[in-house]
Amino acid sequence: MNHVPDAALDAIDDFGEGVLTGTPPPFAVRLRSDLRLRVRPQADGTACCRYETEHTEAPSTLRDRGSFVTTILDGIDGRFRAWGIDPPDAYVYAETVDGWHRYEGVLRCP
Repeated sequence: MNHVPDAALDAIDDFGEGVLTGTPPPFAVRLRSDLRLRVRPQADGTACCRYETEHTEAPSTLRDRGSFVTTILDGIDGRFRAWGIDPPDAYVYAETVDGWHRYEGVLRCP
């Protein structure tokens, strides 16, 4: 069962195609009512990948939020890998802004 919304998969595919042509677009998508994904390419051939989650707790890594979130992350990371983009080993807690916990990692683009 796919827990990743089609809009997110389409955005990742557009990003992956952009990586191959040298013009990866930034994107932001809602994964659930309490989970968002933002990707912003950097000049050094990497991209900042940030998840934002609205929850009462902020564990040290996003995968510590539980199996359902892990399933979503696995689907997204797998889609990145299909484009030759290496996701980080973990998305780590960075800060909380307006009640949204931010978890970040660096995507390594081919």
